Amino acid sequence: MNLMQAIEQRHAVRSYRDEPLSREAVARLDDAIARCNAEGGLRFRLVRQCPAAFAGLASYGMFKGVRDCVAFVGRREDGLDERIGYYGELVALEAQRIGLNSCWVAATYRKKRLAADIGPDETCPCVLAVGYGAHPGKPHATKPLEKLCRSDEDPAPDWFVAGVRAAQLAPTAMNRQRFLIELREKTVDVSSLGGPYAAIDLGIVKRHFEIGAQSVSPSWRWE
Repeated sequence: MNLMQAIEQRHAVRSYRDEPLSREAVARLDDAIARCNAEGGLRFRLVRQCPAAFAGLASYGMFKGVRDCVAFVGRREDGLDERIGYYGELVALEAQRIGLNSCWVAATYRKKRLAADIGPDETCPCVLAVGYGAHPGKPHATKPLEKLCRSDEDPAPDWFVAGVRAAQLAPTAMNRQRFLIELREKTVDVSSLGGPYAAIDLGIVKRHFEIGAQSVSPSWRWE
């Protein structure tokens, strides 16, 4: 499975089987996390046996059976949230390739239950629940492409369309998709239209656009 296929197949899953991660899954997750930390200057870590962070939420129909999660930790500094979105989504997609299910979690996990794993100069705005899902999840509703992008070329180049289609599938806070992707004079700009966790969403969307664009034009890079 390549990253584009992972984008197409990955859906948020909130209910998990009571099954520990395999050694191979842990090794591959740790490898993906290490690569993201090295490249992004982050401090992501896999937290084993973290059900306490989700305790009590099952009664609200939100999460059930979460055993493990990836804590998206970083040093408190400007630009952190966008980097967490950009690199955190790569971890989510790598989890999908491994055969795991996942769900981004921000407001609905108990941050104090992870406090022992977070340093005084660090923050953890969100986590990724990971495990073997009770089901594969289902696609979320999306806005039409024309609501998500603008282009000064008509027709828009294939790589741009592929990037926007991948971004259309990006998970965003409450599935609001509050972003706009613009192509102007051969340059792509992705902007947030506001809302909760806007910077994290922006990073996730940029990762998806990049993967989609590179599926058509492998040499494409952010400028």
